[in-house]
Amino acid sequence: MDEEASIILGDAIAFCQRDGQDARLINMLGQSRAVSLTEDTLTIEAPSRFAIAQLKKHQPTIEAYLEEIAFAPIALNIVAPQGASANTAPDTHPVATATAVATPAPEPRRDDVSRETMAPQPTASVTPAVEPAPSPIPAATHMPVAHEATPGEESGIAIKNTLSADDFRRMMTQMNGRPPAKSASSSAAPAAPSAAAPEAVEKNADGAPLAANSKFTFENFVFGPENSLAYRSALKFAMLADTPGTCTSLFIYGKSGLGKTHLLLAIKNELAEKSPEIKVKYANSQAYLDDLMTEFDRQKKSNAPIMQAYHGVDVLIIDDIQNIIGKRASVDYFFQLMDEFIRNNKKVVIAADRAPKDLNMDERLTSRFNAGLLCLVAEPSYEMKYKILQRYYENTIAAAPEAGNDSLLAAYGGDGGHLTDAHFKHMAEVSGTNIRELESFCERCAGEAGDREREGGELTFDDIDAIANQYFDTSAKKINVQTVQSVIEEQYGVTHEELIGPRRNANIAKARHIAIYLAIEMCEMTTTAVGAEFGNRNHSTVSTSYKKVQKMIQEDRTVTEDLKSLRDKITLRS
Repeated sequence: MDEEASIILGDAIAFCQRDGQDARLINMLGQSRAVSLTEDTLTIEAPSRFAIAQLKKHQPTIEAYLEEIAFAPIALNIVAPQGASANTAPDTHPVATATAVATPAPEPRRDDVSRETMAPQPTASVTPAVEPAPSPIPAATHMPVAHEATPGEESGIAIKNTLSADDFRRMMTQMNGRPPAKSASSSAAPAAPSAAAPEAVEKNADGAPLAANSKFTFENFVFGPENSLAYRSALKFAMLADTPGTCTSLFIYGKSGLGKTHLLLAIKNELAEKSPEIKVKYANSQAYLDDLMTEFDRQKKSNAPIMQAYHGVDVLIIDDIQNIIGKRASVDYFFQLMDEFIRNNKKVVIAADRAPKDLNMDERLTSRFNAGLLCLVAEPSYEMKYKILQRYYENTIAAAPEAGNDSLLAAYGGDGGHLTDAHFKHMAEVSGTNIRELESFCERCAGEAGDREREGGELTFDDIDAIANQYFDTSAKKINVQTVQSVIEEQYGVTHEELIGPRRNANIAKARHIAIYLAIEMCEMTTTAVGAEFGNRNHSTVSTSYKKVQKMIQEDRTVTEDLKSLRDKITLRS
């Protein structure tokens, strides 16, 4: 295996985990083998033809992460496992055959990872293409092995995978090079309290083990006036999740990238850690739609109950439901699922980009969500962006462990450099409001600071501005009057009370005239609305201030330069 290819593949998996990508994508990448890394291509060997088809669906996402890791475009080349044909059409299900074992298979358990047995057909002779890795997996476990049918024989295969959920997780852990976690039944000695917590977390994970150091926790969430209601409501929901009839629904809405997903995953992680007996199901809209289509197809073959994984839980968490509401084929079933949960006093957490009334949902559901915990997550202010950048740098960048000597990062010369408080303040001024972009922006600035330090220099505000121009579109920003007032107050050394109050000494009056002028020019407000923000001044007074500044511009050329500088500050801070 190419060592550099293995490292960059591991980094891509870590980025997928960081951004909460589909657990199935992460698992398939984890089972893939890094083959080679050239200047512009990473080649990986997928574990099966089914995995190849699924990974190719996510190829643009993976390649975007590779470019972020390598600082250059990297194409992803996915090849078939040795002995399999890459040109063969992908399977509709991962084909597996049970290897013979000496001991009988265990009785089916409720948490078994299983598929319904297909109609009996002659079983083809098979040749294992991937040898099972030697590992202390219980003898009663039937390991799935990728295979191909012998030419000339029928391809019908009876599929029965009795690999349990716990054994599957142990297998995945061993494949990733970590020692297997002992379950309570595998050891006669009583487990220590610290060792029991991961087991409880595993039982509540959906598709992949829950990272013990997940960043999606309440402790890591930066809250302020813009999102404090959503933060407190999410905390309240998690605390009362085991209390029937209380806080049965939580609906969080707001624009993309403002922390809604963080709060949803914080609830899931909090319950997994503190209340492992509560069954929780988390799914984003795409995972929900994928599961629904898979279940419809499965029901045609076996009459299996639809979406049992969703109906059988105590707390259902679904993210970005606006994408579900927009799919006509799935909307009726989603309404039925929500109605069932609410009628049975089960708990539901929903996130969307719009309020319930704006989603064209069933009127009964809209009414019920409005009656529950309904919270808006607004765009972060300058102060909150400053806190987010500072917290992310301290907890994620500065606190990151140093790269080993065999790491590509170590060979490159290290990661981020030192960011000062002045850097954070300027970054907050020039950045946008999407929190995911803020964190990536912080990473870039720290990386640039490291480059400057290795050259014997330091990160400048011009460097930060150049990076910000690649991330944020300042032309589309909406300016609010409070931002205008704040910048003017700092520039002229006046308090807010002085700016909007009756005092008329020269410095305060000038600051007030300019603030009113810029508010009219930049905030798309009427003179009456601007007057209301400046001590309820009337239309005539506001118009007089505006005309005075126009006259100042004609008489003094430096006023134009001052106004341009003030406009830039206001735009950057918005």
